[in-house]
Amino acid sequence: MGIKGSSTTPLVLADAKAPVENLLGEVGKGHKIAFNTLNIGRFKLGAMCIGGMKLMLHESIRYANERQQFGKSISSFGAIKSKLGEMAIRTWVGEAMIYRTLGMIEDAIGDDPKDLEAKMRAIEEYSAECSIIKVALSEYCDYLADEMVQIFGGYGYSADYPAERAYRDSRINRIFEGTNEINRMLIPGRLMKSALSGKLKLLPAAQALMDEILTPQIMGFDDDEGLLAAETKLAKNAKKVGLMMLGTAAQKYLLTLGDQQEILIGIADIIMDAYAMESAILRTQKLAAVQGEAAAARYIDMTRVFCNDAVERIDARAKNTLAGMAEGDELRTLLAALRRFTKLTPVNTIVARQRIADVMIEANRYVY
Repeated sequence: MGIKGSSTTPLVLADAKAPVENLLGEVGKGHKIAFNTLNIGRFKLGAMCIGGMKLMLHESIRYANERQQFGKSISSFGAIKSKLGEMAIRTWVGEAMIYRTLGMIEDAIGDDPKDLEAKMRAIEEYSAECSIIKVALSEYCDYLADEMVQIFGGYGYSADYPAERAYRDSRINRIFEGTNEINRMLIPGRLMKSALSGKLKLLPAAQALMDEILTPQIMGFDDDEGLLAAETKLAKNAKKVGLMMLGTAAQKYLLTLGDQQEILIGIADIIMDAYAMESAILRTQKLAAVQGEAAAARYIDMTRVFCNDAVERIDARAKNTLAGMAEGDELRTLLAALRRFTKLTPVNTIVARQRIADVMIEANRYVY
C-alpha cells in the first residue's frame, strides 16, 4: 500500500551457514542482541516519524497559505489554524520525548562507545521508553497525515499532491517493529518486571499511593509559582494515576495480569501521556532558562495545551479501565482518587493553537 521505495520480500535462511569470524556476541546469547535491536529499532522508528511529521506540516502550511477561498488564504481560517497548531504541538512534544529518551540511554551507556555489554544493558533498561516512543510517535504521525489530507481537501486524495503518499506511507509505522497493540502491552509489563527485580521502586510507591488515596484529603495552597507549575502538578498527578492503575491491576490479577490485554492497553495509554507531559515540561523549562520566557512563549503554549488535553484523555481512559477492574465501594474509592488527580482548570486552547499556527503561517514553514 505504501513505502514503495522499500523492497519487502521473504528472506529464507534455512540451512544457511555463517563463518565463525562473522559471529556477533556469544553463541547462545544471540537473543539479547536481537531483542535489543528491536528496542532500538522502535526508538529509531519514532525519530523517523518526527522527520516525516515536520515535512508533512511544512507542506500543509505552504498549501494552506497558497490555497485561496472566499478571497483569502485558507490559513487565515480558525479551523485550519487549529489543525496546524495541533500538528505542531504533537510534532514538538514527540521530539521532546525523543531527545529525553536518547539522553537517558546515552547516559546509561557511559563514555566507552565500544562497550557492547553497557550498550545492551542501557537499551534494555529503557525498553519501556522505546515502546512508548514507537507507539506515541507512530500515532502522532498518522494524525498529522490524516490532517494533511484534510487541509489539502480533494487534492489530498490525489496522487499528484504529497498528502496522498504521506497518508499511505505513515500507516505501516503502527505495524512494524511490533504492532502498537503488542508494544502497549509491553510497556506496563516491563515496568512490572523492573519492579519485581528491584530495579524500579514501583511497589513501595504504589503502596504509599494507596495510603494517600485512603487518607482524607486536606485542602491546602500550592506554593509553587514557577514556570509551568500547574502543568508540573498535572504531570505528577498523571503519574499517580498510572501508578494507581498498575497497582490495582497487579493486586487483582497477580500472575495472570499478562492475559488482561484490554487492561494493559488502557494503563499503557495513561503512562504514555504522562511521559509525554513530563518530557514537554522539562524541554520547555530548559528552553525558557536559556532563552527567557518571552522567547519561549510558543513552547509554553504548546506544553500547556498538550497537558490540558492529555489530562482529559487520561481521565477518560482511567475511568473505563477502572470499571473493568473494580466495582462497588472499591470502584467508588478509586474514582474519587481519580477525580482528585485529574482536577484541572482548563486553559484557552483555542487562542493558544492560533498563536502557535500564526508563527508558522507567517514564516511559511515549520519553525519549532
